[in-house]
Amino acid sequence: MSDTYDEHEPSHDLLNLAREIADYQFGPGCGPALFPDGTRLRTSRRGRLRYAEQDGKFICSFGKDSLINLSEESARRLTLCNTQKYFVVSGEAAEDVKKGRSLYAKHVIRGGAVYSGEEVIMLDTSGNLLGWGKALWSSSALKNLRRSALVKQRRRTWPTEKR
Repeated sequence: MSDTYDEHEPSHDLLNLAREIADYQFGPGCGPALFPDGTRLRTSRRGRLRYAEQDGKFICSFGKDSLINLSEESARRLTLCNTQKYFVVSGEAAEDVKKGRSLYAKHVIRGGAVYSGEEVIMLDTSGNLLGWGKALWSSSALKNLRRSALVKQRRRTWPTEKR
């Protein structure tokens, strides 16, 4: 039985493609931040990008639409680049977001240019990563929302100490 995925050294074509997808999805300059030199890419048998990893760390997966599905590592890397796909969470809701709960509109202090259905990161007021997920509403609709869930959290950050 053959393997489903092929593992590639970072060929310039695949690495540039992954960087272009990241620049398109998260903004200019995010591609090299998410996929630095040395990133290993996995493709399906048909040649579609499936996974990215570096130094044994899982960076992200690519969906059927070829867009990036964030992981904790890629969400952390996004905090270092100038992405507009974020929401800053109020202090009163930060703990709930850390626990994996959805983000509600009334707890957002500010946000970037976000459209419904996009992958976003959620930050505290100091710029620390709280979680990431899929935006249910655009940032332009934020001013009209109060009780609606704004981000359905895909994952949350894990404590650094051992359990």
